Amino acid sequence: DIGGTLTKLVFFESETRPSWCNGRIAKVIKSLGAGGSPGSDFGERDASLSFDDHELGGRFHFLTFRSDHMDRFVALVEKHDLHDGLAEILTTGGGAHKYARLFKEHLGVTLRPVDELRVVIQGIAWFVDRPTQDKHCFIDFPGEGNRPAGSWPAESACPPGSTSDAPSAGSWTTGSGGSPGPGSAVDVHDMSCRSNLSSVSTFASNACTPQTTTCLPGGSHELFPFLLVNIGSGVSVVRVDGIDRFERVSGSAVGGGTFWGLCQLLCPDCAGFDEAGRLAQQGDASSVNLLVEDIYGGDYTLPTGATLPGNLTASFFAKAATSEAAAGRRPRAGSGCTDAAILHALTKMVSSNICQIAYLNARLHCTQRIVFTGNFLRQNPVAREAISENMQRVSAAHLKRGEEPFKALFLQHEGYFGALGTFLHNVQESHAGAPLCARLTSVNQRAGSGEEEAAAQGG
Repeated sequence: DIGGTLTKLVFFESETRPSWCNGRIAKVIKSLGAGGSPGSDFGERDASLSFDDHELGGRFHFLTFRSDHMDRFVALVEKHDLHDGLAEILTTGGGAHKYARLFKEHLGVTLRPVDELRVVIQGIAWFVDRPTQDKHCFIDFPGEGNRPAGSWPAESACPPGSTSDAPSAGSWTTGSGGSPGPGSAVDVHDMSCRSNLSSVSTFASNACTPQTTTCLPGGSHELFPFLLVNIGSGVSVVRVDGIDRFERVSGSAVGGGTFWGLCQLLCPDCAGFDEAGRLAQQGDASSVNLLVEDIYGGDYTLPTGATLPGNLTASFFAKAATSEAAAGRRPRAGSGCTDAAILHALTKMVSSNICQIAYLNARLHCTQRIVFTGNFLRQNPVAREAISENMQRVSAAHLKRGEEPFKALFLQHEGYFGALGTFLHNVQESHAGAPLCARLTSVNQRAGSGEEEAAAQGG
């Protein structure tokens, strides 16, 4: 999955090795990210996310690296002859087009593009259906450690006759375009979408990590419908009613690419996404953000009786507009305007913007479940905390009216579902009608007997 900022790679290591396989790919992939190993200068393997799948008979590995280092990755593949016998690679993301010439000229390999939204949804649906150990649970319910088994929230019941009622399968398109959006007659100020959600997502007040994770007891059948907010370089917002029933309904140009670009401008010494995430956890955004208490001296009571808490952000980065900043000088170290504070504020600014867009679309499309995914959230607990807290805040009005709040959901393997879905699409494409495990077995057997060169590509 070659995005505008990061490339995500999924590799499946089969327990049954066909005769044509010498294990080179597995050896190199598993070495990436280790100190002094091939590729450690540009790639990082998320070893903690690797898992065994007994149905398929093998182990999944996950790797990410910067897309602008694609030439190094191609050189690594060429150096170790990993492309030997490989004719094409199914690829999603804009890089499937951007880097097609690079792969063809240096490796003789064709990058074949697949529909990005389709494979992301396919990857999510397949993943939540996997039988797995507790340590590989999929959906984060921050702050909900006492949810009883089987109590996954039911979907909302939209007002009868509303233009946001779930349409028939035929009125939904597979892909990001081609069908009209929701009717303009929907009044987003008078929505009454209700559900059986027990409580809104929240994080522990003294930590930036989820308190618990929970698996879906009923698999993907309990997941649909939902609103997918895929945070890559930009943001795509998708209403999903099934694997083949989805529509891109909104989006934003303020996403992970925005964060990383501003990070490089404001904190040029920051080496990578992971370091930015770690620094953000150490920062105090109040040293650069203007808070309500900075304006009113404390909490502020609105004419309606509602209260704006003093620690609520009134304006991102406004406090940095000091006389020193206006004169073109970096604020003094003692002012608290450190790289950590800047990154904390930047993370919350981007996350809050995304959350607001997601919330408004969730109201418009009557979907209480909002699944946030994308590499921006990887190793970024501050972002998850900001999204969860903001969703709790904007849901407060619904609770006061006796309505249930909207829920922010996170997946542990966020960012890799495009690559995972592409892998599944590759395996399933020429073996429709058979279980996935049988398709993969068939691919390996036919490749091992040399009956079909294309089978080796699928393996």
